[in-house]
Amino acid sequence: MKQRVGWLLVALLMLGACASQPAPVIVYGPPVDYGPPGDIRNPPQGPFQPNAYLRLCPGMGVSNAPAHDSERWITGYKPVILVGQVVVVTAPVNDVCLSSGFGLRGSRMHEGIDLASRPPGTIHAAAPGRVIEARNSSGYGLQVLIDHGHGVYTRYAHLDSFDPGLTLGGAIGFGQPVGQMGATGNAEAPHLHFELLTGDYSNSRGSKGLTPNDPFAFPAYDYLGY
Repeated sequence: MKQRVGWLLVALLMLGACASQPAPVIVYGPPVDYGPPGDIRNPPQGPFQPNAYLRLCPGMGVSNAPAHDSERWITGYKPVILVGQVVVVTAPVNDVCLSSGFGLRGSRMHEGIDLASRPPGTIHAAAPGRVIEARNSSGYGLQVLIDHGHGVYTRYAHLDSFDPGLTLGGAIGFGQPVGQMGATGNAEAPHLHFELLTGDYSNSRGSKGLTPNDPFAFPAYDYLGY
C-alpha cells in the first residue's frame, strides 16, 4: 500500500477514551458537539494514520467502482473529507482495498463501502464522537455506530469483535480502535462495511431513519484553511 497521510495532518484532524466491553444495547443522549480539529473538547486522539491512497481490490469486479487508473488506484482519492462541519476519514482501516462501492448493487442499495485486507485489520474511529450502538444485528453482524455531532454518524459492520476498550455511551477519539475486521452477519468474507450517515438519530427509527451517503462524494478537508 502507498504511504500514509503524514502525522502533522492527522494531528490536526481530531482528538479517544477507553473502558470496558460494551453491552448489546443502544444508548442515546444529548447530541455531541465537538469542536474543530485540535479543539480541547475532543477526546484524545488514537495512533491511527490513514493511508493517502486507496485502490480497487485486485482480481475481482468492484461494483460502483469510482474512477481509477490502469493499476486500479482510485484517481483523486480524498483520504480526509469534510461532511458538513465534521472532518471524517474516508477509510478508517489501513492497507485495505475497495471491494464494493456505494450505490445500487443488483436490485438492492449498498449503503456504504466495503474495505478488505488480508489479514483482517483493526478498525478505527473515523472522527471523534460518542459510541451510541455496539451490538449484534442479523444483517450487519457485530456493528458499532458513532455519533460525531452536527448530524453526522458512522457505522462499522461485520466486525469479528469489539475492541476491549470500546465504551458504549462513552466518548471515542479519532483513530481509537473500534474492533477487528470480520465476517459476522451476512458477510461472505472478512471485510469492513463502512457507512457515512447523516440526519437525526433521535427520530422514531433510530439509525434506519438516517440518510446513507457516498464517502467519495464529499470534498477533501482543507486543513490549511479550516
